[in-house]
Amino acid sequence: MGVMDYLSGRCVFCFAIGGGGDVATAAMLSLALRRHGFKSYVGSVVWERYVVDPTPGPIRFDDVLGGKYIGNYSILVDGRVKAVKGGREVVFQAVNTAKVLKEPVAIVDISKGVYGVWKGLEEVLSYFGCDSVLSVDVGGDVLATGFEDELWSPLADFIGLTATTKVKGVIAVHSPGSDGELSQEYVLSRISLIARHNGYLGIRAVDHEDIKNLEMLLELVESEASRVTLLAYRGDYGFIELRGGSRRTYITPLNLLTFLLKSEKVYELNPVAKTLEDTKDVDEARKKLNSLGITTELDLEEEIYKLILKEVRVSGDVLIGIKERLKERISKG
Repeated sequence: MGVMDYLSGRCVFCFAIGGGGDVATAAMLSLALRRHGFKSYVGSVVWERYVVDPTPGPIRFDDVLGGKYIGNYSILVDGRVKAVKGGREVVFQAVNTAKVLKEPVAIVDISKGVYGVWKGLEEVLSYFGCDSVLSVDVGGDVLATGFEDELWSPLADFIGLTATTKVKGVIAVHSPGSDGELSQEYVLSRISLIARHNGYLGIRAVDHEDIKNLEMLLELVESEASRVTLLAYRGDYGFIELRGGSRRTYITPLNLLTFLLKSEKVYELNPVAKTLEDTKDVDEARKKLNSLGITTELDLEEEIYKLILKEVRVSGDVLIGIKERLKERISKG
């Protein structure tokens, strides 16, 4: 477990920066840390995929029923917590993770932009007495520039990256390419670039105990990207489709790896994350990326929601069409 020694202190907050099911992998890494003598806790931003929460945008704290406020920008949730958003009850993946672990999971407020995540992280670190944040991204979109054609969801990752840098955390890219956005080859090329700038800390491979824990977590937690790790462990190799066929990923043994990177170097090599630094609302952050011609997951969700209200089936081809039209519209300002 030597690479984890790059984390300062002996108490680590494992934090899923992209929302959705990445919290399952954050929990897997947290349990691994505990096996090696660390105190470790699990947390996430709360932004569900449209199949779980069709109402656009992250879950705001006003939507959350139950839980214990740590501060203004962070809440501890257990397995009984839920959200009501757009008149619909939503059980988000941090809650499902708490059910599996039988312990509270911390959520921070991405609806308040970088400021909300940054301050939420500070509150959580103080509450748990932790020294380090290990910010987990499954797939590696956090390493994007924002201008890649295949990128679907830069907003949450870039907000999380910026906030992680403010608290001097470590970025953990697990299972390169597994979310069907950036290719595995491209993610590795970005890791190599970060290494050339002295940003590489180490690498870790999943073991049998990790797989048992991930299998347990994925019994309740919804995550196509985290499930790719299980497929790679079982020996699957080659392309599979994700998100209704709108994306695909290439499974290899590299999906068993977690790369640890200095957040400040990832941030320095991101040409657009700096524009989000002072944001205090997720819509403000979205508009800053839009002004640079970058389409975000919030734009996509708004278009999907219009179709859902019309009871149109959102197939993979429909998703691809929406993305292409959005890109054309936003690139024209």
